[in-house]
Formats: sequence, C-alpha cells, structure tokens
Amino acid sequence: MAMGITNSRPICTYPIPMSIQSKLGKAGFLTTGSVANLRPSELSSSAEISLEDAADVLDLVRKPHGLFLETKTALEILREEQKNCPIVTMSQNVDKLLNGGIHLSKVTEVSGIAGVGKTQLCLQLCVTVQIPEECGGLKGNAVFIDTEGSFNTSRLQDMSLACIEHCRNSMNLAAENWNLASITENIFVFRCKEVTELLSCVMILKEFLKTHDQVKLIVIDSLAFHFRHDLENAALRSRVLHKIAAELARLAVESKLAVVVTNQMTTKFDSKGQGRLTPALGTSWGHAPTFRLILDWDPSRSFRWATLIKSSSLPPGSAPYQVVQDGIRDVCFDKEVTPPIAIVEDGIPGIIFSNSDV
Repeated sequence: MAMGITNSRPICTYPIPMSIQSKLGKAGFLTTGSVANLRPSELSSSAEISLEDAADVLDLVRKPHGLFLETKTALEILREEQKNCPIVTMSQNVDKLLNGGIHLSKVTEVSGIAGVGKTQLCLQLCVTVQIPEECGGLKGNAVFIDTEGSFNTSRLQDMSLACIEHCRNSMNLAAENWNLASITENIFVFRCKEVTELLSCVMILKEFLKTHDQVKLIVIDSLAFHFRHDLENAALRSRVLHKIAAELARLAVESKLAVVVTNQMTTKFDSKGQGRLTPALGTSWGHAPTFRLILDWDPSRSFRWATLIKSSSLPPGSAPYQVVQDGIRDVCFDKEVTPPIAIVEDGIPGIIFSNSDV
C-alpha cells in the first residue's frame, strides 16, 4: 500500500496532461485516494490509458506532498552549467560572441535570408559536436530533422574531413581515433515532409534519446518551413508551435543537450509604415529560444555577420564569419569594418547596418 498520500488531494492539482486527466475523471479517479492502491495495469485498464502513462501517474501521486517538482539550488545549477562544454562553430569570432559556442541545455534560434548559411552552420555543428574529448570536445552524436530537403552529404563530408585534419594537426589526434565514417554514422537524419510529421518526430525524441544517450545536439532545419506553408489556421498554428517549443525546451534541459532551430525571415511593418526583415513565426515564438541569432550578408557581399539579438546572459553584438569549402571560418580584414546593430522597434526585432539603407 502506498504511504504518505493525502487521500483528499484532487488529481487535477498535479502536473498531469489534460488528456489523461480527462480519462481519469471519466473513470471516476478524482483524488489520490482513488488510485493509491492500484497497480499500473489496473489503472491503465480502468482509465483506458497506456501502461506507461498509468505508471507515471502513480509515481507522481505517490511522492511526498509537493515534491513532484524538482528543486535545485542556484549553486547546483551554476556548477552544472560550468561542466557543460559548448559546441564550437569553428569561427572564433562567433564562438566569442556566444561565450564559447552553442550551449547545452538551451534552445538557440538561427534566422536569416535564404543562402546566408543557416544550413551550413547546422552541418558544421553536427561535426563539431563529435570532436573527441581529448581535443576538448563533447564526443556526442547529433539528430538532424530536415524539413526542407536541405541536408547535404557532400558538404558534410567537406566539413568533416577539414575538422579531422584540424584536430590531427593542432591537437595531435591519432588518425584511428576519429574518421569520416564515425562522424557520418553518428548523425541521425529525420526527413519531415509536413507539419504533422514534424510534430510526431519531435514528440518521439524522448523515446529515441533513451537508446541514444550520446546525442548532444538536435537540429531542426527549418522550423518555419511547414508552419508558413501547411497551417493557415492561426490558432492551430500557435498551439502546435507552442507544443513543439515546450518539448524542445524540456528535452534540452532534461537530456543536457543543445537544440538549434533555423528560422526564415519575414517582412513586418512598423508604426511608420516602413517594412523591415525580422525572424518569422511571430512574437510568441520569439520568447521560446534562449539565444536568437540573425545571419546576414555584409553590404559588401564579401563576408557575413552573425548578430546576437536575444540572450538572457550575454550582451547583443555581431561577429563576422565566412563559409568556405572547409565550413564555417573566421574572416580577416585589412581595415576596420562596421558591424550591424541589433534593434527592437515597435516590438519587431531585427538588425540594421549604419553604413547602408538596409
């Protein structure tokens, strides 16, 4: 018999999904006392819920009052974050902007116009997340959720070979310790051709990670594609997007991995009637990522900028980079260049170049 259960506590006061609460209510299970002496199989049969859901419900209600929410001290959280090694981008400029690279346990959004290098950055991260520990890396695996058919194996090969060569030359990595085959077999690609497939894919990642616990990076390229083409109902689009955002944030924290999603750009008009490029998917989505990057071409079109427009811990700023055959790399200048500036006007985030009309 379960101990320490308050028989009169309503089931609805626990963090149980509404769909399961509804089935429990219809079956007459309204308080903790009504389920206290049941086995998972009995609750599953009576309430017509899965055996796993029944076990989760019983595990939740049998915990001491109020302890179903995990509690950590600020010091414990700080120490955990200090242990997490960021995923480098292979551009020291961009890594410095992000305080080391793409952080674990966080959701990072990468926005930009077509052709600016969003997918290139995602492919680069799928390689660098696998850098061996003796070279200061995570030696993790990657999940790449492809919604646009943009996953490019030839570019992945270019970046992989270049990164391997870099580790061997600069860090004396033994040739047998890391190779192209090991990199490619540790990237798991899911192709989602419509929004329902994308939602299903995101929701099954929890189970996938149970058997692939070395995954340290989840990429969705791009999140915006299906939402801008498949869902015309704004309310439904908002609900589905919120569900995906919540699940990605939960996976990032619970599995201690980095989530990177790419986003497209759209034009919005400010109070003066002037149109400006801004990340798509609306204001509510903008609160979901911990970090928001906008990639854009320099007005000279000779290199590109990564601009941090949102972070709870880092100041806004910009870093120059280039995309070459080897992947994402730094760019050197003979003279001083003027970076773009992150702005928010009328609630519309974006970037401007002080030396142009952009």
